[in-house]
Amino acid sequence: MTRNTKRAFTLVELLVTIAIIGILAALLLTAVSSAKLKAQRTHCLSNIKQLTLGSFMYASDNSRHAGIETSAFPGGNWMGTLNEYAKANGILICPSAPLREPTPTSGNLQGLADRAWVRWTSDKKTMFHGSYGYNGWLYSDIQFSEKGDPKQLQVFTSESAIQKPSLTPVFFDENWVDAWPQETDKPFHNLYEGQGLGVSPDQMGRLTIARHGSRSASRAPRDVAPGEKMPGAINMGMADGHTELVKLEDLWKYYWHLKWQPPVTRPQ
Repeated sequence: MTRNTKRAFTLVELLVTIAIIGILAALLLTAVSSAKLKAQRTHCLSNIKQLTLGSFMYASDNSRHAGIETSAFPGGNWMGTLNEYAKANGILICPSAPLREPTPTSGNLQGLADRAWVRWTSDKKTMFHGSYGYNGWLYSDIQFSEKGDPKQLQVFTSESAIQKPSLTPVFFDENWVDAWPQETDKPFHNLYEGQGLGVSPDQMGRLTIARHGSRSASRAPRDVAPGEKMPGAINMGMADGHTELVKLEDLWKYYWHLKWQPPVTRPQ
């Protein structure tokens, strides 16, 4: 009787020990995962800060913001314009959204929450790839196709035109190279893919990707119902040079273009 009782206690103790080890292992894995996400987020913020500062170095030297293309990089958007100022090729990739193989040999590829975009210049000589987008309202030389288009009056034609630099985004996490957000833009329901290219309005949806937060970018929600609170956040660099982590729900509170009027509630 005594022998069996001692054996039973030994088995119970073994099971308890195994359970405790399992709990400790789970806690350790959670801590390691959280530390990794934080390190990626910090690295990403550093990249965006360098890009943002490079953009304003260019503006200071040229009396205007980055152009939409240059003769050396036709169709290269800001990546070509800022190539010398921000040494852009080395800081275009967020560790949470690296370049995935295979890459297209000629066409463009939209990014995802966990994948970089690919953009070829129009002469097919240069391939850019990155994880960040540029505020299209800062393209000082952009001309909208329709004469009298009211959007032309929303462009920041110079640095002095930015009235709220601490609230005006320059660079940010995005699934494409640039975007022209509007006050009435709705978020995209798929926070892993973000809004597709060629869709206008609703280009704010290109930014509604859950790249940063409590879970990895690969686990971003695929279908958020209209009106449901969006999880996750993106990193953004502002016109005064500072960077910050911004919740997806708060994107409409920033001043994206000239004469921006923040909506009382975000579009559904």
